[in-house]
Amino acid sequence: MSIYAGHRIEDHEDFIFETLMPEIINQATRKSAPTEVVAFACFMALATILQHKGIDPDSLARYIKAANPVSIVNQGALH
Repeated sequence: MSIYAGHRIEDHEDFIFETLMPEIINQATRKSAPTEVVAFACFMALATILQHKGIDPDSLARYIKAANPVSIVNQGALH
């Protein structure tokens, strides 16, 4: 994401795995909803915000395809 030069996505990994993911899981538990439904709701809200900030949908799709799901699964975030 060249519009955010000087900032690294990797710098937020602890927040994602230690704060965001547990909150998604907690919300799913509170609402008796599947975790993936809550995660998708968050994803859609964040995608909307990113589009409003100027990131086009095609770029978002490319970033999603470029993500490495194996590293997320290995951290236990999807269980």
